[in-house]
Amino acid sequence: MPEKSTSAEVAPRLSRQAPTAEPPTPLSVEQHAALVLDLWPALLANPSQSPEILARTAVETIGPRAKAWADGIRSTYPRATTEGLTRLASDRFTRSAGIRAALSAVAGPYAPIALLTTAAITHAELVLHLAAAYGRDPVDPQRAADLVRLIPFRKRWLAGWAGLRLADRALPGVTVVASVLVSRSAVQSTTVRARRFYESHGSQESGSS
Repeated sequence: MPEKSTSAEVAPRLSRQAPTAEPPTPLSVEQHAALVLDLWPALLANPSQSPEILARTAVETIGPRAKAWADGIRSTYPRATTEGLTRLASDRFTRSAGIRAALSAVAGPYAPIALLTTAAITHAELVLHLAAAYGRDPVDPQRAADLVRLIPFRKRWLAGWAGLRLADRALPGVTVVASVLVSRSAVQSTTVRARRFYESHGSQESGSS
């Protein structure tokens, strides 16, 4: 008589293996800092074009990482689902957003720019990995247009930062805590927008072709 499977053994099969796969690896602190430093001259020279500049750079820099991650999981776990890959990416970049926001919030007079750029890069990492999860090629230049459409660039974050600075005067330290919470919430909102976008457009491209 074969032994009866326990609930713990059945759960991974029900999830079709995706949750046991490796989540994506965000840019390291050094890689992230280097990318920010590389971007700053172009952003300062062309502030009105900052979303497009950030988007194009993200596709070139982060797109190959997202493609390699999705291709690797699909190769190792042929039955991995889009839902599973999406959850892995969302969870990982939500955590990463909180950590990066806390570090950026203490950047002194450069905090607004640091928060803006850091948030944009984190959201770009998220969207490109979600694109790969939905079968879109994350290195396709068209993904830059997706990023501009899906990421809440500039105005919303800077307005939120101004409010946090005012609150920090009354309650020192609130900026760091609030930045973490706001950043995590923003990533979750971007996840929802990206999923709706790619679901409504269908998986017209293959991320592994």
